[in-house]
Amino acid sequence: MKAFFLILAASLLGLSLPARATDEAAPPDASAKAAVLIPGVVTRSQFTRDIKELEPVDTVSTLTNVLTRIVYFTEIHDMAGQTVMHRWEYNGKIILEVPIKVGTSRWRAYSTKTLDPAWTGEWKVSVVDAAGGTLSVNTFSYLKQPETPTSVATNPPP
Repeated sequence: MKAFFLILAASLLGLSLPARATDEAAPPDASAKAAVLIPGVVTRSQFTRDIKELEPVDTVSTLTNVLTRIVYFTEIHDMAGQTVMHRWEYNGKIILEVPIKVGTSRWRAYSTKTLDPAWTGEWKVSVVDAAGGTLSVNTFSYLKQPETPTSVATNPPP
């Protein structure tokens, strides 16, 4: 009876009593689960030429290889304390992965890439969560700058 009152008092006070030690390992608790990622959302994602006051200055979908720097901006909601990745890909190959630690429930972040002028074609950046799930995908085309035609001097007709 004394044990019953001790257990009742402990449960009312929110205390837990130590389990009895046994020589056998306890079977795993079926209700125990692995840590679960909090689902979040990317509310904005875009390529831009620059960031001012944590905001993109423009939206870029095509860039000529005269310019060699591009920025990828994201706004992430409801993922505080988690890490996402900006995964830069070119020709189906991962070129760069930039981890971003999300600090608050609304987090703006960006990564930059310096491009080699020879790397023309389609580029893709994905925002990937810690479990490998894709939250957002954007692409841009990196194009060769058209050559300007050279003028040919001609003599006027006589």
